[in-house]
Amino acid sequence: MIDLIKKRPAWSSVVAVVIINILLILFKMPKMVLGNLDFLVGLFLIVLGSVFIVGSGHLFTGWRFHIRKKSDLEAENDPKHPKAKDVASIKNQPIRVNKYARYCLGVGGFLIVLGIILTSI
Repeated sequence: MIDLIKKRPAWSSVVAVVIINILLILFKMPKMVLGNLDFLVGLFLIVLGSVFIVGSGHLFTGWRFHIRKKSDLEAENDPKHPKAKDVASIKNQPIRVNKYARYCLGVGGFLIVLGIILTSI
């Protein structure tokens, strides 16, 4: 069990959440409030995980933001706009779910389920 917790940080977070919830129940915190809190934190982690997924999606590839006009000499040194096929090949890459997104989605999903269980008790 200890090896599993060391290998996967999400498991250690889940164990910590369960221990904290048990302690708060023992200190007479209402289960409805605790369930609502778990649910809200779970929703926040799900949204944060989706931000991590979208962040690695190359959404702004090919965009150029020009703020000021440049002289002809300055414009010569600027990088040229990429071709449409280059931009399309980058944007059409498969979706990547990195370790931070996987962590947030896993712990957030567990917290949502725990919040529903605690609220329905």
